[in-house]
Order: sequence, then structure tokens, then C-alpha cells
Amino acid sequence: MANEKRYVAQKRQRRRRKAAKAKVKLYEQGKIPHDKLPSLAKRFLSRKTRALSKSA
Repeated sequence: MANEKRYVAQKRQRRRRKAAKAKVKLYEQGKIPHDKLPSLAKRFLSRKTRALSKSA
């Protein structure tokens, strides 16, 4: 039972992450403004910009 519950939770989290990454992509293309991004997408974006600034 616990494994099933964990699997369902993982599925839900995966779906949220996928949607957030899609929103980040739309933001980078200039299709949606920054204030319309969900909080998870903002977190991904800040992580991405931080990684890019470190590598440069």
C-alpha cells in the first residue's frame, strides 16, 4: 500500500515539474511574463540562471 501511495505522489510531482519546466521555456521565449510563473518555475529559473552564471 505504501509503495502505491508513493508512486502516485511521485507521478503527481513529476507532472508538476514537467508543467513548471514548460512554463520556464515559455518565459524564455518571451511568451509569458515573470510574474505569471508558478513558484516552482521561478525556483527552476533561479537555479538555471545561477548555474549559467557559475559556468561563465
